[in-house]
Amino acid sequence: MRNYLRIITKFPITVVLMLVPMGCENGITGPGASGDNVICYEKSYNGHWEIFTNNIIGSNPQDVSNYSGDDEYPQWSPDGKYILYSRRLPGDNIVVMVYDTKAQTNTQLTPDSGLAGSTPQWTPNGKIYFGYRTSYWDSAKTYLMNPDATNKRKILDVSASIYFYQDSYTFLYVYGTRVYKTNIDGTFTEFILELQPSSNEFFTIRDFDPTKGELLVNTNAISSSSSAIATFSAETNQTKVLITADSGYVLVGQRYSRDYSEIVFNELSDNDEYLSVLQNGVKKRLVRILTGSPPVHFSYIPMQFSADDRRVAFSKQIFTSGQWISWRDELYVVDIITGSLHYIDEGHGPSWNATP
Repeated sequence: MRNYLRIITKFPITVVLMLVPMGCENGITGPGASGDNVICYEKSYNGHWEIFTNNIIGSNPQDVSNYSGDDEYPQWSPDGKYILYSRRLPGDNIVVMVYDTKAQTNTQLTPDSGLAGSTPQWTPNGKIYFGYRTSYWDSAKTYLMNPDATNKRKILDVSASIYFYQDSYTFLYVYGTRVYKTNIDGTFTEFILELQPSSNEFFTIRDFDPTKGELLVNTNAISSSSSAIATFSAETNQTKVLITADSGYVLVGQRYSRDYSEIVFNELSDNDEYLSVLQNGVKKRLVRILTGSPPVHFSYIPMQFSADDRRVAFSKQIFTSGQWISWRDELYVVDIITGSLHYIDEGHGPSWNATP
């Protein structure tokens, strides 16, 4: 297998997506190797955003939402039975939808056609939470429910970014620039972290380890670097720096592996970008983009590890010209052991089946 993939655009330039030479693999193994669709993503199709599934070599794209409007932000359930996503109805009402992978049916979980105020997400035990309001005049609140639309209950009086612990009962939430800890019964509320401790300092949350109660953050609030990846413990209030940026680069977009032992992230500079992993404290660069002109970048929409933590799905954006500013998203899977790269499809926002 060659150690790079060259993509020629309609412009008189060549955009090169390089891989650090890591050797070759003779065949594909692991989840998805049999051809089963183990990854879902969002794709522009017939003039709308649709939810697709595919295998890890991109040979079996399937439109599972199939709606004459926009379907976005897919998330595969922890048990592999459902795919959760948002649907934009006529009039711009956003509702919560779930696709049953066995029955191959789509169900609207918010039939009163109110407005979903935040992207729906899964708890570790397979319940759904989302921000929602029943009309434009109501304030958004956060609700929790089962994927069959039963046992809907309010868990917060605001719509917020939420990070559940492994017990699926306790969670952190962000309100303004502050992080709080509470539970679904609201028996306590505890202040945890100020995300902007001063006018020129910040913490940006990227992910959460529910087994340890540790936020994975970007921050410049340390003396040694203006760009670092760190963890912040909600249990001890301690910050631990994992890696600082090389000169000329910033670090963004990090995500945990499924077992929380590794981190994938992007390194960005004016001339190039890397997709890298942190393994046992050691950085390994996997994919390089020469940004070029027109601009080419890694997508800001998060990457994600596969169920076996062997691969990472990611997208890059190729900006195009025309009457309007636009871009084309391309979805890839890279093997973090061998460095082999597979183009999947046009699309972004990947989510893997955790139990293929």
